[in-house]
Formats: sequence, structure tokens, C-alpha cells
Amino acid sequence: MTRLRNCKWNDRRGMSLVELMVALLIFGIVMGVVFSVMVNSRNSYEATRQKAQLQQSVRAVFSLMTREIRSAGCDPIQLGIEPLPVADATVMQCSSDLNGDADTADLSPDESVVYTFNAGTGELFRDNGSGPVAILRGLQAAAFSYFDDTGNELLNVPLGALDRALVREVGVTVSGQTNDGDTVTYATRISLRNG
Repeated sequence: MTRLRNCKWNDRRGMSLVELMVALLIFGIVMGVVFSVMVNSRNSYEATRQKAQLQQSVRAVFSLMTREIRSAGCDPIQLGIEPLPVADATVMQCSSDLNGDADTADLSPDESVVYTFNAGTGELFRDNGSGPVAILRGLQAAAFSYFDDTGNELLNVPLGALDRALVREVGVTVSGQTNDGDTVTYATRISLRNG
């Protein structure tokens, strides 16, 4: 037993340079893999977060637009209000007389609203008469399309007065891009109640 104890305490050579280099190489590979996984996870998280934020913003804007487009043409005292005085691919105006005062220029109930997409800035603006406000930013594209009562798209935009009278649905499409290059497109079709 004494002999084993002496061997154990007398062998203090440590690691050789080759063993140290192999250990550092293995440690470097493991750290590289861990770092790569962390970076990919972070990028994936960021892309998912951006998509979720865009989706949430688009959902809120589509909800607002749905309310205003469905109300377009509301005319309780039969003045002959045109639901969509402007119907173009990047500009749309909704008009209604929501409070029945024979006037579509009221600011508070948003009786006349103009939506405009500015391709240069990538922003969708909403103007209720008090000035344009950007409601969506960072878009690659936004477009309005118009459909008649049989579901056929009216293609000659901007629509003239006769074609605007045929509109029964408005299609809204927006596209954005995340930092990782993914293009995300959202679309909806909204029926006019008062058309």
C-alpha cells in the first residue's frame, strides 16, 4: 500500500502540450456550436417577433378599415351619399353620414376617411380630415382592389363614377419584409353594407 501511495503523489506531470491543445480544440468546437445555436435562436426569435408585430398592427388596421368600409354609404336621410368617392389602387376614400346630420364632413365620427399608401416611405396613411396619420409603417406594398356583386374585380382603376357605383367589396392587401428577408403578405376583402 505504501508503494501505491507514493506513486500517486509522485506523478505530478500534468497534461502534455498535445493534450492541452486537443482539450482547447474540443472546447472551441463546443463553444462554436453553442454560440451558433444561440445566434440562430436569436435571429429566429427576432424574425418571429417582427412578423407578430406586423401581424398585430395589420390586424388592428384591418379592423378599423372594416368598420369604416362597411359603414361607407350610410345615408339615413337619403341624400345620395357616394360610399367611395375615390377608388384607386393606392388611394381610397370612404364617405358616410353616421350621425344623420346631412353632412359627411364631420371630424368626430370619421364620416369621410381617406386611406393613402406612399410607396416612397412605405407608409399607409389615414386622414379623417384632420391631417394624414401613418397607421402602418415599413410596408413594401399596399393596394386596394374593388369587386362587384358577382365577385368580379373592377380593373380600370381609378374607378369612374359608374364603376364606383358597382363596388360591393373592397380588397386590401399589404406586404412587409422582416430583417431576415422574409416577405409577409396579409389580405382581406370587406363587404360594403350600404352599397
